[in-house]
Amino acid sequence: MHRNAMLMRRIRFIDNPPEDNGGSDGGEGEGEPIDWEAKYHDAVKHSREWEKRAKDNKAAAEELEKLKESQMSEAEKTARRISELEAKNAAYESEKQQAAWKAEVSKKTGVPADLLRGSTLEDIQAHAEQLDAVLHPKPKGAGLKDPGRTPEHKTNDADTSLRSYVGQLFGRNE
Repeated sequence: MHRNAMLMRRIRFIDNPPEDNGGSDGGEGEGEPIDWEAKYHDAVKHSREWEKRAKDNKAAAEELEKLKESQMSEAEKTARRISELEAKNAAYESEKQQAAWKAEVSKKTGVPADLLRGSTLEDIQAHAEQLDAVLHPKPKGAGLKDPGRTPEHKTNDADTSLRSYVGQLFGRNE
């Protein structure tokens, strides 16, 4: 009986549970529902504010760029234009060189030039080798060590005598 009394002391009885069953978020007043629609509209309003600010900043940046460009001298404008054209020309030359490399590698390997990728000759050649192995697989031999030689017949004396006997029966001289 002593043991049962000790177990009974460890059991805790809850007479009056909290009224909201522990579901309160603690931030809002007790019993007031949260107006989620109002929170949504506030968030949308805040988002629209930042969107308007971003558009205003973009417009201001474009205006500043135009102002800077108008203050540039003719020599600076010409220098900028020349550097842009040089960059375009370098891109065209690079593209032309890559096309020539692709045509050369295609001619050597038999892989179509439009399938080749790479920006350097080494890259294009490596890619062509990979594609060549897939597009033009090499035939495999029958597994002979030396296919040019004829097979050797290993014969022993018993085989030779048997062959000559059979040959004599059928009228052949062997």
